[in-house]
Amino acid sequence: MTLHHRQHQQPLLNDSSNSSSDTTNAEGYGSVSNGHDGEDALEIRRLSSTTETFFHIVCITAGTGILQLPYALKSGGWAGIAYIALAAAISTYTGKILIRCLYHKHGARLQSYSDIAEAAFGLRGRVVVRALKDFNLLGVVGVYIILAGISIDSLVVGTPVEHLGERFWIAASAVAVWLAIVAARQIHDMFILSIFGTLTTVVMVVIVVWLGIGDSGFIHTRPPTKLIDVKMAPISLASICFSFGGNLNWPSLEASMKSPKKWDKALSLATAFIAFIYAGVAAVGYGVYGDHVRSPIFLSLPPGMAIVTAKAMITAHVLFACPILLTAVFIEAEEDLDISAIRFGETKERIYRGAFRTLLMLAIALAALFVSDFSKVVPILGAVAASMVVFVIPVACYVRLFSEQRQFSTGEYIWCALVVGIGLSCLVIGTSQAVADL
Repeated sequence: MTLHHRQHQQPLLNDSSNSSSDTTNAEGYGSVSNGHDGEDALEIRRLSSTTETFFHIVCITAGTGILQLPYALKSGGWAGIAYIALAAAISTYTGKILIRCLYHKHGARLQSYSDIAEAAFGLRGRVVVRALKDFNLLGVVGVYIILAGISIDSLVVGTPVEHLGERFWIAASAVAVWLAIVAARQIHDMFILSIFGTLTTVVMVVIVVWLGIGDSGFIHTRPPTKLIDVKMAPISLASICFSFGGNLNWPSLEASMKSPKKWDKALSLATAFIAFIYAGVAAVGYGVYGDHVRSPIFLSLPPGMAIVTAKAMITAHVLFACPILLTAVFIEAEEDLDISAIRFGETKERIYRGAFRTLLMLAIALAALFVSDFSKVVPILGAVAASMVVFVIPVACYVRLFSEQRQFSTGEYIWCALVVGIGLSCLVIGTSQAVADL
């Protein structure tokens, strides 16, 4: 069965539906079926509340990138705080228009990011976006598993299990992710992971801010800072923009919402919250340590149990985030393979779904364990993939799909051009930095 085996368009419920008043709005968001008959299929698709979606977004987005934000201000100066606000605005905008593209045809909903690309640019668009999306998500999960294993290995130094080594902990991290992804059938089942993932990030942020403020009293000579560094501004902005990447999962998250009309609200609130904690860590880290700040910020903070706790929190976060990141890959692939209870029955569907996810997780784990320089090569291609699918392609698809339905203002075109320009700058800068790190 090929990628192009069906259009993936889903009819909206008619006005007589009990939920139509709650799930359809002027933007075109609406309650959808999952392509199968019966109310049970609909209930499986639409189970997540707006609160759950908020936690999913925060857990997916606010990850390890937060640790390099003070260093991003070192590159760009205090103007980096404005860059955080700009990156948040861009992330919110591309996330909203991406979902609107799912509903570009009145009365129907596309299922995935790949479907949007196909609707806008044909089969070639679908293949390119699918490849970029899947590689980026699978690669990020592989890198996260490596980072988690290395971090755990450093945390157990001086304990009876310190002899097990990095590879053991990388393998253990992969097993933990595998157990979660096999046990959870859909995004709604991962709500508890998103809660803990968000809480670990908040705890880590509190520790970093607390230690930084506390350490400021012991610094007699305030390190130098600058208002703006025009030369380094593009690098600073690119680093911050990458910390807001996450919209590859947005179609899956919106599809799981009980009230999809509240997607814009959930995304705006989650992104504002992320920007707030980002600005807090960046301001404290750069304000206390100035141009002497190091990346990650842990290297500048005073050592002790608090730092160990913060490292444990960020390690737990990446492990909680991995299964949620993978859902965008698994859900679309399982649709393509038609792994469903309608086709196979409940028991066989779970077996086939579990087997497919197990095989994919095994491939990720083997790559993380045995592919030389995996954690260095992936960021190079990831910089290309993330820049395109997070910034450039959503805007290109939006303009292409809606240009015949509405008149774009000059201001909108300028904003879209700015977003695309920043995305392409991130591509060049991110790729250059990743190559330099080899």
